Amino acid sequence: MLGVSKEQVDDAYQRLHAKRLLVPEPDDPSQIRMAPPFSGIPTPFRVDIEEKSYFANCIWDALGVAAALQKDAIVNATDGYTNEPILLEVKNRAVIPQECVVHFAVPAALWWKDVIYT
Repeated sequence: MLGVSKEQVDDAYQRLHAKRLLVPEPDDPSQIRMAPPFSGIPTPFRVDIEEKSYFANCIWDALGVAAALQKDAIVNATDGYTNEPILLEVKNRAVIPQECVVHFAVPAALWWKDVIYT
């Protein structure tokens, strides 16, 4: 045990959410949905680093996982329109160039209006 009450933990989660450091599950605020760039649930954006896999919230966050951990990574994603697989590689802190398009349907300034959707 942490030696703190459930209310103290809930308050801490609310403060972290207000600072955009985590996003609780809408139906259960005791569960963490996102701690950007990491996702607390499986998503179409899996990041493989060494022997571990992480889920990201979007393609941008997938690159952020590699940056946060400062490791080479393979990003396995799925095209949101065609459902085709997308593979990106991060090596020496840079994305290996390839032909692709990354589309953000919502401007970054509006992401936090409904960050789970965007």
